[in-house]
Amino acid sequence: MNHDSGPKLEIPRAALLAVNRALTTIHSAVGLRPTLEAIAHGVTVSTPFQDVAVTIAEEPNAAELRVIAVIGPPDAVALLLNTTCQRTALLEHLAGGEAWGSLRFLPAGESVDGIISYWPDYEPLAGPDAWRPDYELVAPLCAPDGELIGMLSMDRPRDGRIPPTWVNDVLELFAEQASIAIFNARRHEQALLAMQTLEREKAELHSAVAKQSARETHLRRQARSDSLTGLANRVLLQERLLELMIAQTPVAVVFCDLDHFKHINDEHGHAVGDEVLRVIGRRLAQHLADADVVARIGGDEFVVVISGTDQADSALLLQRIDRAVSGEPVHAGGLCLQVTSSLGLVREPEQPERRLAPVRRVEEVLSRADREMYAHKRSRAAMSRLLTRAETRMEG
Repeated sequence: MNHDSGPKLEIPRAALLAVNRALTTIHSAVGLRPTLEAIAHGVTVSTPFQDVAVTIAEEPNAAELRVIAVIGPPDAVALLLNTTCQRTALLEHLAGGEAWGSLRFLPAGESVDGIISYWPDYEPLAGPDAWRPDYELVAPLCAPDGELIGMLSMDRPRDGRIPPTWVNDVLELFAEQASIAIFNARRHEQALLAMQTLEREKAELHSAVAKQSARETHLRRQARSDSLTGLANRVLLQERLLELMIAQTPVAVVFCDLDHFKHINDEHGHAVGDEVLRVIGRRLAQHLADADVVARIGGDEFVVVISGTDQADSALLLQRIDRAVSGEPVHAGGLCLQVTSSLGLVREPEQPERRLAPVRRVEEVLSRADREMYAHKRSRAAMSRLLTRAETRMEG
């Protein structure tokens, strides 16, 4: 059958309008699947064919092609949709057809291995121009660079006859425009996939950076916190004091040393001693929530720094610390222990005319507070010894 014989028929104006509307819809579609569905629908509204399938390579030069859009009876859709074929099988399938211009007419009813075909079950009309169930008309779809990107398959004309020649002209135009639309839609999908990959990689990078930042923050916090009590350690204490010194902010610094703590460790064990330190640390943090720093700097020594204190505030600060330490017994290891402390307070600056560098001032103020604390401890010890002697004499 040579469909090119005989005079060419002019394309009806209604058909041209239908093709124009269909192509506008196709080129307006966003995404590969909507484009292919628009192509299949466009063939059915601008040509006599009722059944249409679109097979395409979803990626450039893919070895496997997939049927992504099907219009036809439910059993045809169920049979064909999402089936795949190898590129080599598709080329063999196209090569076995009769050339109708750029189209291929396949009348034999023989399937190529790897190509799934649907043959509708109906009684064809009489006459040489009758369309038979085993007929198929296909249009190769090629990218601008010549790559075979798929195939457009048509079947079952509405009038049951082989369509006139102008239908082939429409289908050739349609296939050319459909190929461009598919090529652009595929590039859109690839760009979208690349963008999604970049977004995923960006999110993964941000997550990795956030995790690294969290790890660094954790390490910095660990490097600046006391592992037993969770309070600031000497490093953080010095850093915060330095900031206050540089800002020329008046501060009160209190050294707090627990009395007879060695006796607690020796008498009850280090586990009880550690629990005492944790309890005292929590109390200091709770009672002095307004402090700039509450630190444990080693052993049973704690330091409290509060900015902007005057003489009256300093006395109140000592009372608050004393209540935090000795206001109620410490329960640890099944024991009820009464804990007291020796305190040493200094205010900075005491002599505004001094011009020591901030780092030196930090070292000096801590040293002075330490000395004040030990002076307090010695005076209390001396007073305790005097009281003990007096009691002894009275008993004698």
